[in-house]
Amino acid sequence: MKKIIILILIIIIILSAGIFFWLNRKEHNDVVQTSADIDVVELEIKVNLKQDLNVEFGEKVKVSDFIESIDGTIVNDYEINTEKIGDIPVPFEFIDLNNKKRKFEFTLKTVDETPPKIFIGDSYTVKVGYKKNLIDVLFSADEIDGNLTREIIGDYDVNTVGSYNLTYIVTDSSGNKTQKDFVLHVKENTKKDNDKKVYIADIVKNYKTENTKIGIDVSKWEEEVDWNKVKNQGIEFAIIRMGYQTEYDGELVIDPYFIANIEGAKSVGLPVGVYFYSYAKNESQAVEQANWVKENLKGYEIDLPVAFDWESWSSFNTTGMSIYKINKVANTFLEILEKEGYKGMLYGSKSYLERVWYPTKYDVWLAHYTSKTTYEGKYSIWQMTESGRVDGIEDDVDINVMYLDS
Repeated sequence: MKKIIILILIIIIILSAGIFFWLNRKEHNDVVQTSADIDVVELEIKVNLKQDLNVEFGEKVKVSDFIESIDGTIVNDYEINTEKIGDIPVPFEFIDLNNKKRKFEFTLKTVDETPPKIFIGDSYTVKVGYKKNLIDVLFSADEIDGNLTREIIGDYDVNTVGSYNLTYIVTDSSGNKTQKDFVLHVKENTKKDNDKKVYIADIVKNYKTENTKIGIDVSKWEEEVDWNKVKNQGIEFAIIRMGYQTEYDGELVIDPYFIANIEGAKSVGLPVGVYFYSYAKNESQAVEQANWVKENLKGYEIDLPVAFDWESWSSFNTTGMSIYKINKVANTFLEILEKEGYKGMLYGSKSYLERVWYPTKYDVWLAHYTSKTTYEGKYSIWQMTESGRVDGIEDDVDINVMYLDS
C-alpha cells in the first residue's frame, strides 16, 4: 500500500512540474517583450540597436534610424519628437519572424553642449534715470534653452552719469556658460537729432528699375493717407498693418486705420500686402494669431504677402524662448496662412536676420536703414528707411524697394 501511495505522489509531482513548465513556456512565448525584460541572447536575436543613441535637439529622426538590424518589421516607423533636452523614451512595436506582434523600447539622449549667445557690443549706453532692468534688456539667447540664468558682475548706477566696467554672464540649464566684458555708459538726457529725411523723388531716381517697385508700409502712426497723392509720387505698392498684439499675452487688435488704408490703396490701383505685429511667446499663441488674421482678412483681396512681424528684442529675455522656439513660432504662424492660400513673409532687421532668424522658405522683408544694404541673405523686399517723405503723408513713412526677380 505504501508503495502505491509513493508511486502516486511521484506521478503527481512529475505531472505538476510538467504543467508548470508548459505554462511558464507559454507565458514566456506570449509575453510582450521590452528592452528591460529581454535577456541578452534574445535581444541580440530580435533587435540590434546602433551604438550611437545621441541625437541633436530638434533633429528629424525616425525609429528605424537607430536600429542596426531587427528580426521582423516595424509596425509604425514614426518621427521621434526631439524637442527637449535629456532622455527620450522610444517605444515601438514590430512583427517578428513568427508573425507575432512584439513591443520594444529604447532611450535616446539629446545633449546640449552649445553655450548661450550674448548679442551686445563692447559698450551699452543708457540715459540717466534709466528705468528698465538691464538683465531683461541686454539681449542674450540660447539655441535651444529658454530658461537661462543671467547676471551682471560689477557695480553701476543708472542715476549717476559715468562709465562702468561690467561683465555679463549667461548660463543655460546644462551648465554651458558665456560671458562678455562691456562698458555701460550712463549719459545725460539730450534731445535726439532729427533723422535725415529721405525724399521719395530721390529714391525713385536711384532705385527704380524695370526689376524693382517702390512702395511704403503704413499703420496708425501715419494717420490719414491721401492715396491719390501717394500714387502720383511714384509709389507702386503698399504693405499695411492689419493688426497687432497689445503686449505679451495681450489682446489682438485691428489697426484703427487698416480699413481706410487697404480700401484707399486699392481704390487707386496699388497692390497691397499686410503685416501683423506679434508678441507671441509660443506656438499656441502663433496659431491663435494666424487664425485671427485669417478671419479678419476675409473679404479683402491681398496681392502681396502676409508678413509676420516680431521685433520686441529688448524684452526677449523675459519670454522664456530660445532661438529655436522663436523660429518655430514664426513658422507656425506663416504655415497656417500659406495653407489658406496666402503667401507668407518674415519681417526682420539685418542684425536679427543674421543672428536669430534661421534661413527660411518664406519671403524675407529686410529692414536695413542705409543707402546700400550689406545683408547677404535672400530677400524680396528691402525696407530702406523709416524717415521717408512722401506727399500725401504728413509725417515720416517707411519706404521699401521690392525686387521682382527675387
